[in-house]
Amino acid sequence: MDNSVSSAQGTRAFPQKGLFVIGCARSGTTVLQDALNDSKEVFLFGEPDFHTDPGTPDFARRYNAMHRAWRNQPTKSTFCPPIFEGDAPWREYLWRMGELYRYVGAKVVLNPMSFLHDPAQILEFYSREFYASTFIFTFRNPLDVARSAQELQAATGGEVTPFELSMASYVVAISLFLVMLRNLPHVHAVFHDNMGRRTFARLEKILQIRLPGLRRYYDQRRVRSYDQSPLLREHGEAAQLVVELYRDFRQAAIRGFDLVQLGQNNGNSSPAHLTTLGQLARRCEAISQSLGYDRAVIAR
Repeated sequence: MDNSVSSAQGTRAFPQKGLFVIGCARSGTTVLQDALNDSKEVFLFGEPDFHTDPGTPDFARRYNAMHRAWRNQPTKSTFCPPIFEGDAPWREYLWRMGELYRYVGAKVVLNPMSFLHDPAQILEFYSREFYASTFIFTFRNPLDVARSAQELQAATGGEVTPFELSMASYVVAISLFLVMLRNLPHVHAVFHDNMGRRTFARLEKILQIRLPGLRRYYDQRRVRSYDQSPLLREHGEAAQLVVELYRDFRQAAIRGFDLVQLGQNNGNSSPAHLTTLGQLARRCEAISQSLGYDRAVIAR
């Protein structure tokens, strides 16, 4: 049997098993992935980037080498087990793990340098390959995201991402969530600075499994916040616009969006025309343009 055909059939055979955690770097994707992987019913790969993977039959070798280079200890999030006699493409691993777990998928980190190159690629890939899967976006106060990324990059000797680029990526991540929410059946958002009993209960309801380990992973001593005043002083209006967007987006998402499928037209000048979701989408586009990046509307 042609392996490419069998694996493609395999991934289509269990779309409801797909589970993907998506978010900007430093927004809480890792802790959520680890907390979900604590369950014996979940297996999530850590940043395999299926949407850019060449599909060659050496996935485990490349994936494990990447995590060794990052000096990660081998866990469900960082190690692809040798479940085949040789190696195989990512589809084969996903198919096989889908036979062993109720949910199988990955953490997807939206790094500015790669994500902003073609943000529509994420939407197109996951709509095509995993339309009926569950997507959980993680968000965190954008200035905490920027400060945390700067701190990590300084500690590891990496190049510090310019603030405007980081914020543009953040705004496009919100835009991507809004588009996926409107067009895919199982899209949800959680907020790193709002992880408590209600959110844990909602995740259990979404996935229809018990997740007793969630609370342990979100020890408040590990959820760090930063002094935001330096970034607000240095970047002024740009920082304030993104912070206000996040505040309004978070409030609306927690309440629950209404009229998600109501047709919206950005050319309409009447404020009353737009729903809450439509207003947020328009603000994403405007803020991205003000930051020098005009591709916030993922699907046109």
